Amino acid sequence: MAVGSKRGLFDFDSLTPALKRLLPQIDAGVDLAFDYVQPRAESYARTNAPWVDRTGNARNGLFARHEKTPMVIHRLVIYHTMPYGLWLEVRWSGRYAIIGPTMFHSAPELALVVAESVRRAVDILGR
Repeated sequence: MAVGSKRGLFDFDSLTPALKRLLPQIDAGVDLAFDYVQPRAESYARTNAPWVDRTGNARNGLFARHEKTPMVIHRLVIYHTMPYGLWLEVRWSGRYAIIGPTMFHSAPELALVVAESVRRAVDILGR
């Protein structure tokens, strides 16, 4: 039986229309949250990379990107653009790694910002 009140012979579903309004709002909020955290993660990676620069190319080649498929997936990707970036991450037991530490640093902040954006979307539609 559908949620809501009876109207004639059919049940009136009040949940589906509310979700149809809510999901785009949540997706927009999540999009803004990722766009907010992305430059902060990139800055953290560049600032806290543990190696000593010789040319600065590896540090300046660290980037973060928000990849998304609306209403499906949001992903924060942190990556090297220099060919030897992989070796900075894995050689010497990860002594010069920065991608993993950046994710560990950025994930809690991202989770808080996403949760707040979802809460705001629910609050706005709940009024």
